[in-house]
Amino acid sequence: MMRKTTLRFSALLLVSLTLFLVLSDQQREPRTIEDVVEVFRQAHMIPGAVVAYGVSGSEPTIAAFGVSDPLRNTPMSPDQPFRLASVTKVIAAKAILNAEGHNEIDLDTPIAEQIDLPSPRDPRSLSITPRHLLAHRGGMDSKLSYDPLFAPDRLGLDRSASCAEIARTAWEKMMLDHAPGTNTAYSNVGFCLLSGFLITDHRADLTPILQDVADVRIEGPVTPNWKHNGTSWIRVQNDAEAEGWFSGLGIAGGAIANAEAVWSFVSAHEPDRGIEAPLAGETDFYALGWHVWTHPEGYHLTHWGGVEGIFTVVVRFADGEAIVMLFNASPADRPSAFNYLHQQLLRLNSLKT
Repeated sequence: MMRKTTLRFSALLLVSLTLFLVLSDQQREPRTIEDVVEVFRQAHMIPGAVVAYGVSGSEPTIAAFGVSDPLRNTPMSPDQPFRLASVTKVIAAKAILNAEGHNEIDLDTPIAEQIDLPSPRDPRSLSITPRHLLAHRGGMDSKLSYDPLFAPDRLGLDRSASCAEIARTAWEKMMLDHAPGTNTAYSNVGFCLLSGFLITDHRADLTPILQDVADVRIEGPVTPNWKHNGTSWIRVQNDAEAEGWFSGLGIAGGAIANAEAVWSFVSAHEPDRGIEAPLAGETDFYALGWHVWTHPEGYHLTHWGGVEGIFTVVVRFADGEAIVMLFNASPADRPSAFNYLHQQLLRLNSLKT
């Protein structure tokens, strides 16, 4: 009897010690970028992820986590292609800037004077410039009205409508929420208005246009995307309608690429180049397609994208460090999830100096 009691006590002590170690490990700050990804992935029940990171001019470190298919327990591969969602915007913005360099676009001339658009519902739209749209200062604010990209029916369109078509219809039917250039409000439909500079009657395929900037494509195989319903994994965004919708997102969110390709693009970007001044009182703002954060050493750049089953994050620090994180499921609160990752990466970057 004494022996059984001793064995039970020893087992209880071992379980308690293990639990203590696990909890202590969870409470410790992640020590590396890979720790950040793994802690985040487990906390949000995300099956798999790929991260690429390193300093511009060097070879990136690329690491895969978890599984690409939780039903088959298929390991994630470092070269898996992911849907980039809104991270597509920073790539498209570079294509716009390249077109400016070829004198095909003037960033400060109203778009209505440069591309074919119908008469706008709001006369103030006639003063919107490409620079406004790249900085999300075009006057559209989904928090005050709605996002037509996710509610095309309110414009008399359906889910098959492209980003460009929705933007043209919104231009024709919607009032602005702010005067152009006076307020920063992230706008998918505003960014979609830039489609008219890249897609024309003579240049209808977006993929080669974006491929001049980064190794991405609009259509093709992708890593499966998932959500957990509380009891099991469900694959999402995998039918023909979803594929058509993503292709239609175009410059606002339609690109597909692997982590290394995105890292190569992000690492080549220079954070200070061409960034205009923020509006009064802004410590972070949008410019040239990026979310720009100010600090004494200069700027650093971020962007993230997410819809059901997809979450993507890119960061470019002033010291040249670039980080790309691609996940095959989405946290429930995507803005808060990005804020956590951003703060952790800021902390790790600051430890290097």
